[in-house]
Amino acid sequence: GSIVSQSMRRYNCVRLSARQLNIKNLVSYEKIQGPVEAIMFINKQGVKICVKPDHKQAQPAMKNIEERR
Repeated sequence: GSIVSQSMRRYNCVRLSARQLNIKNLVSYEKIQGPVEAIMFINKQGVKICVKPDHKQAQPAMKNIEERR
């Protein structure tokens, strides 16, 4: 894509969720570096959920996704 679309994609975690993650429903993740550091998870429905890297479920969720790949 263009430079604009790439930069917009990179910073799409403007709000961080503090809610529980349904780890079994997550299919991928991406580490976001930018004004807000976050982990962006994508669930089976394509919904993007951003959490802080220190969210209590972030590491177990990433490990679970890696093991299923």
